[in-house]
Amino acid sequence: MNALGLWYDRLAQVHENERLIAWLQSFRVVHWLNAERRRQILFIGAIFAGVVGTFSRQADWHDYQSPTPWLVHGAAFLLLFGIVYSLYLAAIHFRRLPALIRGRPQICFHCFFWAILLIIWFAPEKTEFPLAVLIVVAASFPYLIWRVGSMLLSGQRGRASGSQFRDHLYYIWPVWDGTNTPPGKGYDHLSRAEAQTPEAYARAILGGIKLLLLVALWKIVMQMMGALVYGDPRNSLTHLLNGLYIGIPRLKQILGSDASTPLLVTWISLYLELIWETLFLAVKGHVWVGVLRLFGFNVFRNTYKPLLAETLVEFWNRYYYYFKELMMEFFFFPAYVRYFRDRPALRMIVAVFAAAFVGNMYYRLLQAKDSLIAANVGKLWTVLGPRLIYCFLLASGIAISMLRQQKLRGRRDGAAARAGGFPRVWRIACVWTFFAIINFWNVLANLTIAERGRLFLSLFGL
Repeated sequence: MNALGLWYDRLAQVHENERLIAWLQSFRVVHWLNAERRRQILFIGAIFAGVVGTFSRQADWHDYQSPTPWLVHGAAFLLLFGIVYSLYLAAIHFRRLPALIRGRPQICFHCFFWAILLIIWFAPEKTEFPLAVLIVVAASFPYLIWRVGSMLLSGQRGRASGSQFRDHLYYIWPVWDGTNTPPGKGYDHLSRAEAQTPEAYARAILGGIKLLLLVALWKIVMQMMGALVYGDPRNSLTHLLNGLYIGIPRLKQILGSDASTPLLVTWISLYLELIWETLFLAVKGHVWVGVLRLFGFNVFRNTYKPLLAETLVEFWNRYYYYFKELMMEFFFFPAYVRYFRDRPALRMIVAVFAAAFVGNMYYRLLQAKDSLIAANVGKLWTVLGPRLIYCFLLASGIAISMLRQQKLRGRRDGAAARAGGFPRVWRIACVWTFFAIINFWNVLANLTIAERGRLFLSLFGL
């Protein structure tokens, strides 16, 4: 066991192996790919990624058999590029902007997006081509809005004044893609994390390779889990097992099933769903951050051992780090700085709800871009209704956890509360249980809130 543990420690710290770093640093390409050249590559890649991303929204590639889609998406890309460049100019000349925009740059930018939606909703039918262009632009905004928001934050902080356009475009249309949540955050964070020497770049490369190896490992685990636990017919391992699997249904299957599932099986499915989603997110996040590190940005992981978290706050911080950071920067801190300064507990609760409830719901609203653009209120409610309850429970749990942590901090019994052994296992189990339970409201299902509520109460024998 000691030899196995030593081998694991060496593998886990491969990016800190000085001999390996020196060996990698000896390659000429590591010296040639300095920070300047890497940014040039990323800038060119960003233009390509922007074109591909714009042309792939609201259309499939087989739609481009006529010239109209080419014209619509080409015009949309040029318009988006012009918007992004205009906002870059606003960021580097932030102090020259009108006082209203300087005071609330994010709100003004989001109002611009909602103005586009209003034009789409109320546009006359005769404006078919301009309307089609605006629809593609609006569909692209949820992906860009937080990335451009980070650029505006840099301008507000006075850190973007000496930057060039290429220093921002590479994370606004990143070659590593990602979701609407920008991995690596924006200019401020990426600039601090950028490798400036061959040694630092070699360390970043090893860190990226390590994450990509973890991607392969977690994919193998998910394949085995899909075959052995779920018996997924699309899984190649399932056929090799000849029907030998446990047969626990996925949570979405339980929610979509008319037949009642035994209570014990439902609870097992809840916990397994948490594990599955954690692995799934870790795989995606490790790819994004791994590629970032290969380009010399030694940034934090998106997911880092959340299933070992001992508090709700710790889990939220580790599970989807860059989403948490987005919520903190755009919702938590603005509320924390402005409101209830003389009432610390209420100040914390309001700031947490601003991030985990209001910000979380707003983010999901923008994610439902197709229904939002079509003004399909019924479909929006189907998707977002259960999410309201999920976000309320999440915000409540995080707020209570944060207040509890503040009370324990500095006390003598705080050390005892963090003791190992069974108390630690119990704390981890409680965290698992909380997030497994609230995830019941996060899984998509064709159920009304009342129907889902009855199923939720049945978890507790009610």
